[in-house]
Parts: sequence; C-alpha cells; structure tokens
Amino acid sequence: MNTFTDAYDEKIRPLMDKIDQARSLLSSNDDGITLPNVVVVGDQSSGKSTLLEALSLVELPKGSGIVTRCPLVLRLRKSNVRRLYRVNDTNKTLLDEKTTNVLKYIEEETRKLAGNNKNVVKDLIELQVDDPNVRDLTVVDLPGIARNPIADQPQDIHKQTTDLIRHFIRQEGSVILCVFPANVDIATVESFTIARECDPTGERTIGVITKSDLAANHDILIQQLLMDRADVLHLKLGFIAVRNRSTEENISLEDARKREKEFFSQHPASSIAGHCLGIHSLINRLADLYSDRVKETFPKMRAEVQKKLKDVREQLSKFPPDLGSTSARLAKYYELADWYAENIIGMRFKSSDDGQQKSMINKLHHKLKQVQEIMERKDADLFSPSYRSKVKEAMSACFGEQLPNFLPHPVLKQFICKKLDQLWVVIDVLIKESFRMTCQLLLENDKDACKDDILLLKLLPTFRQVTYAYLTKKQQTICDQLQELLRIEKIEPYTLNDVYMTKVNKFKEHVAKRKSSNTGEAKHSPGTHKYDDDDDDDESVYDAISNDDQAVQDMIISIYWYWKVLFKRYMDYAALSVRAGCVLDTCSGIRECLRQTPVEQPTYVDAVLAEDTYVRAQREQLQQKQVRLEKVDAILGGGRMPIGDDVTLVSGATLLENSPLMTLDKLAESMTLSREINTTSPSTPASTISNRQNIPNAAAICSTNLTSIFLQQEKHRRK
Repeated sequence: MNTFTDAYDEKIRPLMDKIDQARSLLSSNDDGITLPNVVVVGDQSSGKSTLLEALSLVELPKGSGIVTRCPLVLRLRKSNVRRLYRVNDTNKTLLDEKTTNVLKYIEEETRKLAGNNKNVVKDLIELQVDDPNVRDLTVVDLPGIARNPIADQPQDIHKQTTDLIRHFIRQEGSVILCVFPANVDIATVESFTIARECDPTGERTIGVITKSDLAANHDILIQQLLMDRADVLHLKLGFIAVRNRSTEENISLEDARKREKEFFSQHPASSIAGHCLGIHSLINRLADLYSDRVKETFPKMRAEVQKKLKDVREQLSKFPPDLGSTSARLAKYYELADWYAENIIGMRFKSSDDGQQKSMINKLHHKLKQVQEIMERKDADLFSPSYRSKVKEAMSACFGEQLPNFLPHPVLKQFICKKLDQLWVVIDVLIKESFRMTCQLLLENDKDACKDDILLLKLLPTFRQVTYAYLTKKQQTICDQLQELLRIEKIEPYTLNDVYMTKVNKFKEHVAKRKSSNTGEAKHSPGTHKYDDDDDDDESVYDAISNDDQAVQDMIISIYWYWKVLFKRYMDYAALSVRAGCVLDTCSGIRECLRQTPVEQPTYVDAVLAEDTYVRAQREQLQQKQVRLEKVDAILGGGRMPIGDDVTLVSGATLLENSPLMTLDKLAESMTLSREINTTSPSTPASTISNRQNIPNAAAICSTNLTSIFLQQEKHRRK
C-alpha cells in the first residue's frame, strides 16, 4: 500500500465519509454549507461520462443529447473487495452487479427524480464504489451544457444546465474539472467561461483534455499541457490529457486503462509532460487536491452547520405557537393585548428620572402653564381705557332700572361670559393639542416595539385602531365635560371662596382711605402701598382704575376678582381632566377596550390568529431545515442529534388633522400680533396692515484545531 493510500486510510477517509453523508442531506437544499467537491463539467458529448467511467470503473449512461439530467455523485473508496452500493441519505444498499443493470438503474432513478421530460434537477443520485483499483474520491457529474433545445427539451435548457453547474462550482471547497475534447478549440469551451466566473484566478480549476487521440496537432496539445506560452489558457492546477474508450469501442474499462497507458507511452508528450498524461495522473492529482480540500473544509463545514442551526433555531423561536383551537387563540389574544397595554402603551408614559427627556406629564404641565400665561396676557385688557369705556357704557344702559349704588348684576354676568368665551378658545386648543401629543406618543414606532412577534404584528393594526378610537372618545368626553362646566359658570356668577369679597372690600377700604387722607390727589403713587402680600398685582389693579367714577371702579374690580376666582377653579379642574384623560387613565382604558374586542366581534380572534398558509409553510420549511442540519451536525461530530405592512391607523381618518393645526404657541403668537394690529396708529402703511391681515383668526382655526481532535478520536475508534 503506497504512501498516498496510507495517508487516506489513516486520516482522510473518516472525514470523507462524514462529508459524503452530509452531502446527501445538503447538496440539493441550498443550505449554504461549503462542501468539498470534485465537480465534472463540460459541454454535451465532451467525454465527461467516459472520463467518470475511467475514474470509477462503473458503466454509465452515454449518448447524444442530455443523458445526465440530475447530479450523479460517485463515492470512490479503495477496498480489497469490489462492491457497489446505492446511497440514500445516510443509508447504503448493496447492489449485485451480476443481476443489476447499472445503466438501467441510473436511468430509472433519473426518471424518478427528473420525470420523463428533458429538464434537469438538483436532486442527487448517489453510488458508492468500493474497488481495489480506485482512489478515495467523491466526484459529482453534472449535465452537459446544452446551448439549444432539441426535440422535447425545455426552451430554457441552457439556463437550466448552466444554473445547476453554477450551483455546485460556486462553493469555495469545490475542485472544478473542466472537460473538453482535444479536437475542439479551447476558446469556444463554455465550461471554462462559467468556471472563470466562480474561480477567476483559476486556483480551483483543472482542465481535462479528453479524446487525445483526435488531437489535430500534438505540438498544440503539448503547449497547452505545459502552459509555457502566453497564448494558451493558464490554470494554477494545470491540464491533464486522457484517452478513454469511445462509445463504439467494445472493451472493458480495465482494458481501456491499459490501452490508454500504451497510447501515452508512445505519445510525443510523454518525454516532457508525462506527469500530465493519463487517468492515473488525474487520479493522483485529484487525490492530493481533494485531501487538502477535505482537511481545510471539514472544520469550516462544522462551524457553518452550527451557525446555520443556531440561526434556524432563533428564527423558529420567533414563530408564534400553533394555536389549534378557539380557546387557545383567545387566551393568546388576551396575553398579547395585556402585553401591548403594559409594555408599549404603559412604557410610553414612563417618567424620566435622569432629566434627559420630558415625560408626557411634564409636557402637559408646560402646556397648562402656557394656558395661564396666555390668559394673563388677555387679562391685561381689563384695565385698558377701551375696556373701561365698554363697562361704563354697559352700566349706563342699566341706570334707572335699580337703586343707586347697587352694581348691575347683568353687566357683571355679561363681561364674565365674554371672558369665559375667550377661555374656551384656549382650552379647546389645549385639549386637542394634548390628545394629539398622546396619540403621536403611543402610535409612533410601535411596530419596532413588537420585537418581530408575528402574532403581535398581525394584531397591531387592530390595536392601533382601538387606541385611536379610545383617545378620540376620551378627547370628546373631556371636551364635553369642560364645556359643560363653562355652561354652568355662565348661568349665574357664584362662589363660596372668600377671596372675592376680601379683595372687593379691601378695594373699597382703599378708596375711602384715599379720599379721607388726600382728597386732592388725582392718582395713587405707584409703589407706596402693598395691599396683599400674596397678590403682587393688587396695586397695579387699583392704580389702573383709580381715576374712574365710583360705579365703574366697583364693577371693574368685581369683574376682575370674580374672574380670578373663576379662572383658578376652572383651570384646576381642566388640569385634572386633561392629565387623567391623556395619561393617568389611558393604559387601563386601552387595555379594557382591547379586552372588549373579542366580545364585540366574536369571530375576530379566530380570523386573525388562525395560522395562515404562508406562515405554516415557513414554519415547516424551517423545521425541515432544522432536522436536516441537526442530522448533519451529529454526523460531523458537532453535537448530539435530537430526533404585514404597516397599516394606517383608521381608514380615511386620523387624529392629526390634514388642515393646519392650531397650537398654544401659535395662539399666543396670534394674540401678540393681533394686539400689535389693534395698537397700530392710523399712519401704519397699508402694505403692513395687509400682511397682518393674512394671520388666521385664533378662534376660527381652533376647531412610529477541531479537525485534529476529531482525527485522533476517529483513529482511536477505528483501532
């Protein structure tokens, strides 16, 4: 036994056997695992089949047209006894060559896999040949390249054959045997073109020149074998010339080998390129190359299989359970509804303790303070000359209808109602803007929070609609509540708060004191009195109205202080209502609405959570791949072998209106500009006034090295 065979028996054959078992499970499934191969490619009638016969000593189908229509894998194993096995996955069945017609067997297997048509398929036919006259190799024979469809061949037969070739040779572990006859110009051989696509540097490609006896010019053949000229094709693995028996020659494969040896012993190339001649030279070169490929590829294969297996398991873990009953689907719906409410809705309201971002409560607080600032700016109108004139006119219209020194109650009510109308414009904007902020917070980027949960993603459009509907309804409820409160306030001025009377009485005392101490003083000097330490604006109020007559003074101070009391109590209620509606009640409210959906729509859960055909097919495909990879992983010794579109929130509707939205910031800006317009002198240029007139009216607008370890273990096991 020579050194080559000793090396294989000792180290390589156990690895080859495991790789071949893995090949049976992987080759036709596009699992993306690198397999060491010796892949034989060539045009039709290029001599591929006769070459394989010489390598394997097995009769193979030959003839014109496409004879090989599916990959034929030949496992060649050196043995003391000749045996032929049929291989199916990891199982081997001994074939009796005396009673079995191998040619007919291969043709029958081809029909089973590829049908009666002339198309080609990726499914493998595998044979193992144990023989004293072969070397340990695994060779894959592929259909010859068919350029034009003949007879009943498919119209895309060229694409079918070339795609199948690319599928096998693009793997980096493959050694490519490009077979072409000696009587054909190498420049026209398409198999070399395809090989260069997958192996541009020629590091994995061997050129095999068949039918050497038909070479028109021995010198050209020798030059190609030696690759000593620039005008010949160069491959790093070189070229080998063979002479196999033709289909017309009725001699045995053993005799064909002897005849080839005699032929090349007399060939002109034998003296200078003897290492490139004959089937034995090809076998020895392939054995060396394949040995290197196996040793290099085996640990990579195992790592790739384990990585792929991990990926498949992770993908399967993300698939929803197979909910086979209505009760199981309903239970899953409630589980996902609660999870959505707690982990998506609830988490959006979580406060920030690090000060990095504002919580929703904090944002609402700033909006409420903004309302106060806007109204304070409006309150400044109470002390303007024009406002005092309006009060005086209204009071004059009531004189004679009641006793003197009694304030006309209808006048107070009239002016308070106007202030309440002003307040509602601002509150209406506050409510809409607050709920718009809440809706945006809850529905933006909610798909990302689902973490690729298929069932949750299927329910997400409905959950969004429920959330939207809840917020819309809650907004209307808060709006109705606050409107009703304003309506009650308008019915009749009333308060139990003693601040109103206290302030009014203090004003009267102040007026009396001023009259008694300095009857000639026309106006109180600013800054000389402090009437109430907890209200800094008292003095400015008194100063603003001190020059009016007694009745107007009393009415304005009554309007002012009653409005202050009314505004404080209304804003407290408005703040509580908006905070509760937008934040505090939202998580529990949406959860309750989600839980009511199956009650209101009894068939909804079954319709949505029943597993569809696409998901079922995906799951089954991944499960099959997992089983296949687990078997391969066990074979390779890597471990034990365990046996939507985003949907719109609501069709045709959205909480965020298409028209320009009024916000509190815009409202405040509008008020400032409006005030500037009202105070503009008659000499203001017409163009300026025209531009300001384009500002919308506020009230009108407010409406997202294991190999070595393995070899040692295998060697110990075999001993």
